[in-house]
Amino acid sequence: MRKRDLVSIADLTDREIEEIFQLADAMVDLNPIASHAKSCAGKIMATLFYEPSTRTRLSFESAMQRLGGSAISCPDMRSSSAAKGESIADTARVVSSYADVLVIRHYWDGAVQAMAEFADVPVVNAGDGSHEHPTQTLCDLYTLKKEKGNLKGLTVVICGDLKHGRTVHSLVYALARFGVHVVTLAANGMELPEYVIEKLQNEHHYSPLPLVSRDLQAVVEQPDAIYLTPNRPHQLALFTRVDEELQDDLSKMAPGLKFDAFYVTRKQKERLREPVAEGEASYPRIGDRFLKEKRFKDAVVMHPLPRVDELSPAVDKDRRGIYFKQAAYGVPVRMALLSFLMNDSASSHPAKKYLTVYRGPEGAISACANANCVTRTEPTSTDLRFEVLPPGSSETLNLRCFYCDHRFKVQLVGHVRSKRYCPYDRGLKEIVDGWLREGDLIVFDTIKQAEELGYEPYRTGPQRNLMDEAELRAAVKRISESIGRETEDRDSLVIVGIRTKGAFLARRIARELEKQWQRRFETREIEMYGSGGQPEMVLPEDPKLPAPDLHDREVILVDDVIHTGRTVRAALSLIFQSARPRSVRLAVLIDRGLRELPVKPDYVGKHIPSADRERVRVKLREVEQNERDKVVVYSIINADDSNQRSALSSNSEADS
Repeated sequence: MRKRDLVSIADLTDREIEEIFQLADAMVDLNPIASHAKSCAGKIMATLFYEPSTRTRLSFESAMQRLGGSAISCPDMRSSSAAKGESIADTARVVSSYADVLVIRHYWDGAVQAMAEFADVPVVNAGDGSHEHPTQTLCDLYTLKKEKGNLKGLTVVICGDLKHGRTVHSLVYALARFGVHVVTLAANGMELPEYVIEKLQNEHHYSPLPLVSRDLQAVVEQPDAIYLTPNRPHQLALFTRVDEELQDDLSKMAPGLKFDAFYVTRKQKERLREPVAEGEASYPRIGDRFLKEKRFKDAVVMHPLPRVDELSPAVDKDRRGIYFKQAAYGVPVRMALLSFLMNDSASSHPAKKYLTVYRGPEGAISACANANCVTRTEPTSTDLRFEVLPPGSSETLNLRCFYCDHRFKVQLVGHVRSKRYCPYDRGLKEIVDGWLREGDLIVFDTIKQAEELGYEPYRTGPQRNLMDEAELRAAVKRISESIGRETEDRDSLVIVGIRTKGAFLARRIARELEKQWQRRFETREIEMYGSGGQPEMVLPEDPKLPAPDLHDREVILVDDVIHTGRTVRAALSLIFQSARPRSVRLAVLIDRGLRELPVKPDYVGKHIPSADRERVRVKLREVEQNERDKVVVYSIINADDSNQRSALSSNSEADS
């Protein structure tokens, strides 16, 4: 029988979670003579903790002993062979011969998945880096259900460090599956990662929705904007102007929301790359003001613990503070999980759905884009592979790391047999799908990497000039004049460009506006392929300058070309995550049409209907320093020909 691992909360179906909860109910007041009491008799559990733990490790060991089994433990792996350099793969191989189940906590994202691939017995994730903590989520869901009777329709506010908190990542996925409304109250700079939001959107049909609740602001220290993630799709992030009627509805909704639970998390200092000084930024905190607010009299307060200072001691004495009860439920819930995993029926779980997997040839992408992923830190213990995802937040090829779940966008693809490469866009989708099926696909991080591996660029067909330097300059001026006429508050205007060419166009627009109004305007920049491949606001190069603040501002979002609208949607989503602007208007130099998403630019330099397989390229002197400004259209020759090399080498037209 196939062994059963629990690495992610996605490894359990909704029905299985309910089954585990039913078992937990029986475990709460376990009778020593009950059948469950000896369900793990003769079994041994090994706990391997590479990070400190109190509740998780002890509750697992208590659970196993209460089920009639026994536990062997490495509570500090610094005193194990890991300190001598033993790989996690070898540790998994060895310890799985001593025990019937492994419970593992590790500081690397995806390390538990790697160990599960080498262990011969079930493996349970007790927390891996900033990735997931599925057994804590089982405890959280069980606690909520016991307190509230049902999960569907509840509204839960999640507060604190949502970027690094692994408990939060597993929890929001599970809450979405069970129809819970989620309000996120993130500390500044600690919002949910983009890959988590994309998963919520793509797999659970949740969409971030900006919402301001003065009631919440009054009782919890937090940034101005919070986000409601309903269990029905919303498309606010697809509209470039903030709809006044919708915003009015949201304002009315906020006071009317019934909050059922506040889930508070601590700042994950051990995962912060840059130390954050205390008091440098506001951090959500539940205190006396919350306890006195009648509106929250039935809202329970939860915390995965340990806490630092995000909970007032006064909450301990209030009936709504249920976090110690939540910790106590860790034993019966983990008893139920162990009993479930050791039961034969758990092994008969149907195989996961078929995934399209990319394994690049040697020399291609060497590791995941996530700096803390196990594929980067210990590649010898991993089989580097990625799931190929449907188009997500941009017009690129989207890959998901099999270990840490991070998504990233591929910009360069190549054909192995022909040794050719080119930028990826949606027009190449069918061709690249064929390369993937035939094992001929290779993806690159940079042009330098491709060329060092002996790949040459695809030759292109003849170019047609669509705009020359004078036309491009005139288009920028027209856009700037239109923005000027429609801007009500010049003091609030900020121009945000999508890197790279959108950012340069944003600066040109700002200079044109300066000529009109004889004053300087603030410009900002969005990097679509930032850390971990997710969009992020670019911080000022000068550390003395303030971080980007778009709250209550009139934002002009600028890009060079709009095609499907996915890149713009990702940029809009990022803007609404970080602030609640007064309005957002979209300016593009070229509108290609072929829209997949309902995004309509407010300002367009030129409309150019083009075929899906044609490439439209904006050339700016700031980027192509040896050329003048212009816009060209061209196509790639014979990209779908299996004999590309000979066909392309004979072509005299070459403009890569």
